[in-house]
Amino acid sequence: IPRFLPDEVIELCRRRPLPSVPPGIPEPIPENCIAECTLNVTRVLMNHRFRVEQARKVLLARTANDTAWKRTISNAIDKCYRIEVANSFYLQDLAQNIISTQCLPSSVRFLECTFAMTYRECPDEYWNDPNKSCFLLVKALNNCRFFFRGKVDALE
Repeated sequence: IPRFLPDEVIELCRRRPLPSVPPGIPEPIPENCIAECTLNVTRVLMNHRFRVEQARKVLLARTANDTAWKRTISNAIDKCYRIEVANSFYLQDLAQNIISTQCLPSSVRFLECTFAMTYRECPDEYWNDPNKSCFLLVKALNNCRFFFRGKVDALE
């Protein structure tokens, strides 16, 4: 699977300190902040607005001219945008002061979803394992909703 984001962007965001929050407010989750930072640096997020076409441009930039990967990643971007970004599932948690107002989860969930769907829909020509282990792994991913939860490496 191609790396979605440049190493220098990920490293820059990993080094940034977490935003401070007033007493009584939940601390931001580091993975959420790193993901949000990467989308801000790459201009996918601008003024807290998600730009789907910029996401497509950024995430497809590292696939060279490979149309199979471009199609797979582009489909994942569209699906994950609808599932994770357009659906503001976290607003109730935010209103109830369960999650931090800083570094909302939509960025990390979008990136995790895009990575997982890209892996799940890996073009046939890239499966080089003649036995069933790849099939079993994809089946496990399909049935494990929180496979990438809390893993910063899912951003790469």
